Amino acid sequence: MPGMKEAITSRTYDLWSKFYDLTFGALVVRRQWAAVTHLPVKSGDRVLDLGVGTGMTLPHYPRDVQVVGLDLSPGMLSKAARRCRQQNLGHCHLVRADAMFPPFAPQSFDHIVICHTISVVSDPRRLLAWAQRMIRPGGSIVVLNHFQSTQPLMAGLERLLNPLFVKIGWRSDLALEDVLEGSDLTVTYSFKLRCFDIWRIVVLTSDRSPTTVAGRSHGSHAAASAAPPHPPSTRGPRLQPAGAV
Repeated sequence: MPGMKEAITSRTYDLWSKFYDLTFGALVVRRQWAAVTHLPVKSGDRVLDLGVGTGMTLPHYPRDVQVVGLDLSPGMLSKAARRCRQQNLGHCHLVRADAMFPPFAPQSFDHIVICHTISVVSDPRRLLAWAQRMIRPGGSIVVLNHFQSTQPLMAGLERLLNPLFVKIGWRSDLALEDVLEGSDLTVTYSFKLRCFDIWRIVVLTSDRSPTTVAGRSHGSHAAASAAPPHPPSTRGPRLQPAGAV
């Protein structure tokens, strides 16, 4: 079964960046706003936008929180930097990095937002395991994504079309239940903006410590695959003001 590969995905989204906001972005902009508004942020919080893309979510964050936007695609980050300059988003910083190896220490963020990224990476479970490791106790992970339908006929169609969707940048066969299998993340609630919406917003919380997330031995193969390896470097990234990317 075809899967995602970060090197190919980065080049694909460099191309997408030229017209993303006017195509796919136009379809999901209200959902991105809704995802950000369901973050329980307070003044002074630090938020990671994991897979920030062209920065469409960035204007929706309160000005009294610090936002770090991470993406692998230089083309997408260039658009995000332009948005930050044009809208004077001084509270936002951008980092180019691989979401499979985010260069941040445990408990670096109060909350994490993951919009349309979990079906783009090569290992969605690992992505969530990293996110769980990086949030502080009491933090939330808000995920906006398309997940495989629970209706058998629609799910079959999504599996059938998946090879095509992989070629244009994302998976169509990713089931939420499969992503959460073996993790200690809890679905606090989830919702769709419309009854027949294909995108869902899922709010996740974890009661487990980041040290345990990264280090304990899991009882099942599925859970073991979700445990993130140690990052290539333990040094923190150099955060660039958004306009400098």
